[in-house]
Amino acid sequence: MPVPQRRSLYDCLNDRLRADARLGLARHSAAMSGGAAGPLLYRDGREYISFMSNDGLGLAADAHWQARVAACFAAHAPSASASRLAGGRSEVVDRACRAVADYFGFAECLFLPSGYQANLACVTTLLQQGQEAFVDRRCHASVMRALPLAGARIRAWNHLDYDHLERLLSSLPPDAPQPVVMAESLYSMDGAALDLGRMAALRRRYGFFLCVDEAHALGALGPGGRGLCAAQALRDDGRAPADLVVGTLGKSLGLWGAFLLLPRGFTPLFEHLASAVMHSTALPPAHAACMLALVEELPRLGERRRTLAARVAFFRRALRERGLPVMGDAHILSVPVGDETRCRRLAARLADSGVLVLGARWPTVPRGQALLRFGLTARHTEEMLARTAAVLAVPILFSLWILTTGITHTVRAFGLRRLGSFGWGWLCTLGVLEILAGVLTLFEPITAMVAISVILGVVLLLKGVSTTLNAIFLPRWMD
Repeated sequence: MPVPQRRSLYDCLNDRLRADARLGLARHSAAMSGGAAGPLLYRDGREYISFMSNDGLGLAADAHWQARVAACFAAHAPSASASRLAGGRSEVVDRACRAVADYFGFAECLFLPSGYQANLACVTTLLQQGQEAFVDRRCHASVMRALPLAGARIRAWNHLDYDHLERLLSSLPPDAPQPVVMAESLYSMDGAALDLGRMAALRRRYGFFLCVDEAHALGALGPGGRGLCAAQALRDDGRAPADLVVGTLGKSLGLWGAFLLLPRGFTPLFEHLASAVMHSTALPPAHAACMLALVEELPRLGERRRTLAARVAFFRRALRERGLPVMGDAHILSVPVGDETRCRRLAARLADSGVLVLGARWPTVPRGQALLRFGLTARHTEEMLARTAAVLAVPILFSLWILTTGITHTVRAFGLRRLGSFGWGWLCTLGVLEILAGVLTLFEPITAMVAISVILGVVLLLKGVSTTLNAIFLPRWMD
C-alpha cells in the first residue's frame, strides 16, 4: 500500500509562522556577547545599550556575587539527581528553605526549577474542580496556560480593576469554598504595580486566598528587597497582604530557579498535588548553598536599590520631557505603541541606533496593545538613559518637523501664487508631499533614513526647479 503524500509537520508549523509574520508578530533571537559590564552588549563588533535584561540590581553581572556562586558549586554537588520525593531533598536544601522563608517573613519555602513551573505548581495545587478562581487578565502566560488543567471555574477580572474584582467576589454564594485570587505585584510588561492596600482590604472583606507573583519585585523593591507585599505589611501593622508569594531568581536576584513562600503546612500539599514538584528533578545542593549566600547578600544591596530608583526617575522624566507617553511604577517602564507592525518597526529602528528594547506584542500583551518595554538596571548610567530617550524621540520629532515644514511650504506657495510666480505650484506640491511623509512616519513608521532621503531628494529637486524658473521670469514681472 503506497504511503499517503501529506504535507509535512514542518511545513504546517511554518505556515503558522508566516501567518504571524503577516500580522507583525514575527520573532527571532540574536546571539549577543558581553553582559559582564552590565547593560552593554555586543554583536558583530557593534555596541548596544540593552534594556532587555531583568537584572535590576546588576547582581548577575557582579564579580563578587559570581565568585560566591562559583564557590558554592565548588563545594557542593551540582545536581540533585532525583526529584524531591525520590531522594532529591537534602539537608542543605532544608536549611536554605528555612533561611529564605525567615528572610521574607513566611512559614515555609519550596524551591522549583523555574518561575513557569512555580506558577504551574500553584495553579494545579490550589485550584480544584469547580472551585472559583479570580485571575487578573494580565497574569503571566505560565498561569494562563495552566488554568485549563485545573478544572476550576475561572473568572478573569479586568487588569487592576479592583471594582470589577469586587463585583465578581460579591456574586459568590455564601457557602462557596474559599476562592483563590491571583495577581502580580509588579506586572512584567506595562510595569504597573498592584494596589496591595486595596487587595488587603478586599481580602479581609471577602476572605479569599491571595496568591501574588512577585517575580519582578523581589530583590529590587521593598524593605531589604523583600518585595511589595513586605512593604505593604509594614504599612498594615505587620499583616501580610498575601497568603502565598511566587518568587523567581532569574531577575533581580541574580541566579536561576524559583521559590514559593508558603503558609504553614502547605509544603506537603505541593509535594503531593503538584506534578511540577513530583516529576521534576530537584534543584541541587549547590543551588541551595547559593540561596544561603543570597540571603546574606540581600540586606547589603540597599545602595543598588536606591541607585535603581534614581535611574528610573531620571529616565521617566527624560521621556516625558520629550513628549513621550510612559507607563510603569518601578524599574519596568513602557511606551505604548498599539499596532503590532509599528511596534516591531520601532524596536528595529532603535536597534539600528544601538538600543535594544523589547517590542512586546500579542500574545505577550493583548492584541492591539503592543508596547516598547524597557527593563532598567542599577548599572544603566544617566548618559545611556539620556541617549536612549533622545533616540526614541527622534522618529516623532522628525515626523512633527516634516509636518510643520509641509504646512509652511504650502502657505508660502499660495503667497507666491499671488505674485504670479511659476514656483508656487512646485512649492505647493512639495508641501503636500512633506505633510504626507510626516503623517506616514508618525502613524506608520518607515525607515528613518529612507524617509529622510526621499524628502531631501524631493526638496532639492523642486527647490532647484523653482529657483531656476523664478530667476528667469520673476525679474521681468517686477519691472
